[in-house]
Amino acid sequence: MTEKEKYVKICPQCGSTNIKIPPAGMDIKMTQQDYCTDCGFWGMFPEVKESKIKEFKKQIKK
Repeated sequence: MTEKEKYVKICPQCGSTNIKIPPAGMDIKMTQQDYCTDCGFWGMFPEVKESKIKEFKKQIKK
C-alpha cells in the first residue's frame, strides 16, 4: 500500500505555510477567510504537496 503525500496550504504572496484558518461561524455570512500570519494576506490559499513547497516559492520570486 502506498502512502499518500500530505498537502499544505501556502501563501501565494510570500510563500509561508503559516496559514491561520479562523473558526467558521454559525451562519455562512459569518465565516472569515484564511490568512497568512507572516505577511497578513487574506484570501484563498492553494494547497501544494509538501515535496513541492520549494518549487512553489521559487515561482513566487519570479
